[in-house]
Amino acid sequence: MRTNASAAGRLVAPGIAAVAVFFSCLGIMAYYSFLPSLGMARVGSGFTWANYGAFLGDPFSLSYLWRSLRVATYTTAIVLLLGYPVAYFMSYCRPRTRMVVSVLLLVQFFTSYVIRTYAIVLVLGRYGIINQTLQALGITQEPTRLLFNEFAVALGIVIVAIPFMVFPIYSSIAAIPPNLLTAAESLGATRSKIFREVILPMSMPGVAAGVVIVYLFNFTSFITPSLLGGGYFDMIANLIYDQAMNTQEYPLAAATSMIALLLTIFIVYAMQKLFGFMIRGTER
Repeated sequence: MRTNASAAGRLVAPGIAAVAVFFSCLGIMAYYSFLPSLGMARVGSGFTWANYGAFLGDPFSLSYLWRSLRVATYTTAIVLLLGYPVAYFMSYCRPRTRMVVSVLLLVQFFTSYVIRTYAIVLVLGRYGIINQTLQALGITQEPTRLLFNEFAVALGIVIVAIPFMVFPIYSSIAAIPPNLLTAAESLGATRSKIFREVILPMSMPGVAAGVVIVYLFNFTSFITPSLLGGGYFDMIANLIYDQAMNTQEYPLAAATSMIALLLTIFIVYAMQKLFGFMIRGTER
């Protein structure tokens, strides 16, 4: 018994250490968020809520927050609409086809974030494939600006986030017992009715997991807005980076990070309640 307990302790210790480091860093960030920033140095020292007030009272800073929420909302919806059919197809296609689709998704998933984003630059750039094709067909006379705008950032976010949606949904659909579908078909249910009343409700836990992961991933996106936005379309993570690294307003950057963190916690809680209500409704 002691051997098993010590072995379990050695396995759990790295996880506990990682969690401890995470919360320690979080505590340091929270501490910094209450310190006076450079612009408040003359006011005095000590803890202050001024950094939170500076962010919440600045329309320019708030625009980054609303922009990030808006982009994360509609890109998550697009990823869900694109990812669910892929997950459904993987669940009922041939094993060899499923392996090919899985490999393609895994290659995208494990490819460097920067490489994937630069690949989009080569497609949408001034001398990219799309602009060259449009000019070759005579549709446009000069390159169209497809980069450094909201469209490019949203497209990059959607492409990168698809695997995060597909795999949780696939896991839920693949876990549905085949005899349940056979029973529904034997009772006269059509394929569309089986999908609406059996597959879709039972896949909701995977949908919930995918939506939460993708939404938070999109909301906190940094590299994609940096490369595809080109400074013309930044999001909340880019603002935090600018505050910390360019202007070196560490307390203000910490306060902005804490506001974004609290907002994400609220979003996760609200989504869990919403999907929990939807799942319970389908079980009745």
